[in-house]
Amino acid sequence: MQVSVETKEGLEREMTVQFPTSDINGEVNTRLQSLTKTAKINGFRPGKIPMTVIKKRYSGAVEAEVLNEKLQQSYFEAVNQEKLKPAGQPTINMVENDDKDNISYKALFEVYPEITPTSLQGQNFEKAIVAIGDSDIDSTIENIRKQNQTFTDVERGAQKEDQVVVDFVGTIDGEEFKGNEGKQVPVTLGQGQMIEGFEDGVIGAKAGDSLTLDLKFPEEYHYKDVAGKDVQFAITVSAVKEATLPELNDEFYVKFGISEGGNDAFREEVKKNMQIELDKAVAAKLKNQVMDAILDINEIIVPKALVDEEAKNMAEQMQSQYQMQTQGDAQLQTSLFEEQATKRVSLGMLLAELVKVNDITAPKEAVMAKIVEMAATYENPQEVMDYYQSHKEKLAEIESFVLEEKIIDWACEQAAVTDKDFTFTEFMNPKTEEEV
Repeated sequence: MQVSVETKEGLEREMTVQFPTSDINGEVNTRLQSLTKTAKINGFRPGKIPMTVIKKRYSGAVEAEVLNEKLQQSYFEAVNQEKLKPAGQPTINMVENDDKDNISYKALFEVYPEITPTSLQGQNFEKAIVAIGDSDIDSTIENIRKQNQTFTDVERGAQKEDQVVVDFVGTIDGEEFKGNEGKQVPVTLGQGQMIEGFEDGVIGAKAGDSLTLDLKFPEEYHYKDVAGKDVQFAITVSAVKEATLPELNDEFYVKFGISEGGNDAFREEVKKNMQIELDKAVAAKLKNQVMDAILDINEIIVPKALVDEEAKNMAEQMQSQYQMQTQGDAQLQTSLFEEQATKRVSLGMLLAELVKVNDITAPKEAVMAKIVEMAATYENPQEVMDYYQSHKEKLAEIESFVLEEKIIDWACEQAAVTDKDFTFTEFMNPKTEEEV
């Protein structure tokens, strides 16, 4: 087998492979000979079919099958011989020539880039230090009460925090659009369920009232066909309901697994869950800083094939989430995710190289400790632990998570880490630029 490689633009390589036609002929003859014993053709007894008949009937299919197998085999042998690391699937084109003794083809593909990670020394990360106070627990309990509130019909006009039940029909320039209509939709006023102006426009309306609102879809609305456009909503209010918060009593506490200990036990349980969420958020913020730094200080070229595949996967996830079924939506979403897909692929390659170069591992005991930690939040921890340990793909997810934590630990050892104090509210609910 003869192999030559030409470097094209960027990471693209064109590999020319040539091998003897006899490599194909021998295998084709062997398979055709085997078919004389197993093939079934009307007019011939099994095992008595002449080779001439077998060749006439099957030679084309067998030759194509053997050639395809040989192309795949020779491709992998060639890239190993040339010590190449292909990224994505190759495009293979046969080379037409008058040489009947040899078969030639060209394989066009991208390779993984050579990566030498830049040191994190000199980088600065900020670690949040957050204490949970009594007022934070009070606010969380109030939110829990709101999540469990009940609504009662009232005859007055709708007020903020009431729930209204509405039918609506939206039109743009008098024309209907996808998702323009809703029937008996419950809307809690002040929660921002609907586009800006919708909920404020319903305040004051009573059951049975009809009204028309002239509004505008946000520029960044998830459904691009209507983003930024003026819209008119014809609304009918069928009910106005006043919210009633549940009392903090033993009956309420039991719903959250607190059968004894009353208010003190409930507050302690709330604080414990708040701490779990806080720890996750603190770790996530530090992780984001580390990952952003790794991307910022390492400029690499990424294989387009891998970016395209990642963008496609992200588009499919978006389609599934929003139940988008048309090809047009899929193509739109793929292009929207190209930048994010590039970052994911870049980061994945950089992390893989950092793990290899710095011998970062996910010890079995750390993986087991993580499973125990996760299982503790469930009603039957042992059942959860058994599930993860008996499913390889789920265990691999935990191993990957632990490995990521080890990378963060390693990064913080290389860089400077500064503690910064936050209140629980400002850390968990940071203000946007518009609110500052």
